[in-house]
Amino acid sequence: MSEESYIQKLFAERIGGQNYGKTTAIYKFEKIKRAKQAALKANPNAEIIDMGVGEPDAMAFPEVVSVLHAEAQKPGNRGYADNGDSVLKEAAATYLDKVCGAPGINPDTEVLHSIGSKAALSILPAAFINPGDYVLMTTPGYPVFGTHAKFYGGL
Repeated sequence: MSEESYIQKLFAERIGGQNYGKTTAIYKFEKIKRAKQAALKANPNAEIIDMGVGEPDAMAFPEVVSVLHAEAQKPGNRGYADNGDSVLKEAAATYLDKVCGAPGINPDTEVLHSIGSKAALSILPAAFINPGDYVLMTTPGYPVFGTHAKFYGGL
């Protein structure tokens, strides 16, 4: 057995300790992608409605690329899109009231924007998970929620 590198020995137990990064396990969404490919190969005429991960695996329609190109050239569209502003937060509060029946949401203190659900779920455990807390999550779901819950000592 070879000597472990200095850095490998430093990994915290909460992320796998000295075995961190050594697993050959296949990432959950890669398993789903492979299962989809196998199903299509076995049933070439089947139509699969993919409700899986929202990562693009095909080119966008040319019309979409054209509009994106035109919009990207406008100075008003420069800057970070994930900064959020009062208009976005007020719209979210209005939506929550009208669609979800949640009136009285304060857009300044009760609406937090995110660049996506995966990003939001990855930071959620930081606010709620203490070492030893039990964490429930959906399956299937974003593995990042469980991974980050484990970072904070969740079980």
